[in-house]
Amino acid sequence: MQRNPLPDLLKGFAVFLIIPVHILETFIDYPGRESLFGKTLLLLGGPIAVPIFMVVMGYFVAISKKNTAQNIFRGMLIFLLGFLLNIGLNFHLLLKIKFEGWQLDPLQYIFGVDIFYLAGLSIILLSVLKNIKKGQQWITLALILFISGSTAYLNNLLMVTDRNYILPFIGGEYSWSYFPLFPWLSYPLIGFLFQKTELQIRQFIQKRKIVSIAILSSILILVASFSGYGIKSTINLPEYYHHTFLFFLWTLGVDVLWFLLLWFIAQKFAKFPLIVFLRWLGKNITVFYVIQWLIIGNIATAIYQTQQLSTFGYWFGAIFLITIFITFLYEQIKVKYIKSVSN
Repeated sequence: MQRNPLPDLLKGFAVFLIIPVHILETFIDYPGRESLFGKTLLLLGGPIAVPIFMVVMGYFVAISKKNTAQNIFRGMLIFLLGFLLNIGLNFHLLLKIKFEGWQLDPLQYIFGVDIFYLAGLSIILLSVLKNIKKGQQWITLALILFISGSTAYLNNLLMVTDRNYILPFIGGEYSWSYFPLFPWLSYPLIGFLFQKTELQIRQFIQKRKIVSIAILSSILILVASFSGYGIKSTINLPEYYHHTFLFFLWTLGVDVLWFLLLWFIAQKFAKFPLIVFLRWLGKNITVFYVIQWLIIGNIATAIYQTQQLSTFGYWFGAIFLITIFITFLYEQIKVKYIKSVSN
């Protein structure tokens, strides 16, 4: 069966836009981060990066043929990978803390709630949700509204101490919690719900084209109308990581428009070299993401937020090319290993 190009294209764009944000956050000095270019990078790496990736992940959990135990085990493995990645990307820093007496809390870096922690927990929770047969769609919708709608309240409720390493996985505004379940679980739930209602949505669009165009136009108008608020929230990283209901709705609108744009591109320009490359990137997103963080994280300990914006292109080009090269080598080794085992 031919692989659907759209999910890989969505993921490829997402990870491509995330790397500049990581370099900007960890390498570039304050004037560079506050420049128009820096804020543009944050904007591009916001609504159409991590939210899109999590929506796609939720969609594939919904269509997965694996049983509950297998999906839960997969979620646990991804959670463990998040733990190992945090140690790996902060390895240089952890050495500084251990042997040079840097006055930093190592647990905040080891348990920093990044994407893999969120992905692992989300897969586990969605695996449980898949077992609910009666009213599954309505329950999913209720969870989306509850999680996105209650985040503002929960953020205040969970800020009980600065030495807790469990609550940041759930919510709150802890500085080392980048993607807690509240509000970020809403996005894989959106992907899950979309898969469960995809047939009805397609039928609705085919039968009521005028209404569908009106809805899409309304989304476009609302996204444009609240773009000032959305952009401001995106480039304010603490607010972005711990965003509340209104930003969730704005992001959802942006993602719908982005999804339709890339769907059109995937249909019309599937063989275009850049699109083929981004699809390859999306197909290998896990390996690529791990490698780029291992490189960026360990370099960052030595040059944290000291580089001028003029050096950004050099850092991005070098890290991107090295990551591509290592990812390609890994893929080739993996293919040869699978062939040798099968023979």
